[in-house]
Amino acid sequence: MTSNIQQLMAELNGFIAQDGVNDAEKQWAQQQTTDPDLRQALKQLSTADIKLITQLTLAPATHAKDLPIPTGLSQATVSRGLTKLAKLALAEKFRSLQNNKEVLVRLTTKGQAIAQLHTQLDDALAAQITTIAADYTPAELARFTTLMRRIREIKP
Repeated sequence: MTSNIQQLMAELNGFIAQDGVNDAEKQWAQQQTTDPDLRQALKQLSTADIKLITQLTLAPATHAKDLPIPTGLSQATVSRGLTKLAKLALAEKFRSLQNNKEVLVRLTTKGQAIAQLHTQLDDALAAQITTIAADYTPAELARFTTLMRRIREIKP
């Protein structure tokens, strides 16, 4: 394996390791609120849970069956995540008035507060990334983005 590939893999592994149970992003979000319920809920959220919360902010109510594609999560992961969010009182499930078989989901006030914290974090990270990216040309950034996508698509 070439040195460049080893360095790239080391950086990717470091990036992946940042997404742990008590990662810096969760710690940052917990520091932004004094609400003990929000702090406790944040400790229990996974990256998949945050993806669901983010998607649920886009509409007042969302069909549960429509969440896998935009989140990139499997139907089973979405189902488990929605159950977890409901248990943490971050989202609520309810039946459609038009079709009782359809499950709709919406964020609770507590879920909206977590979504707002996540938006603040994304904005802060985007500002930092913009500063770093200023050292590269648009073509270099596009090429790097393509490289990262292709690496992500590798299936063992």
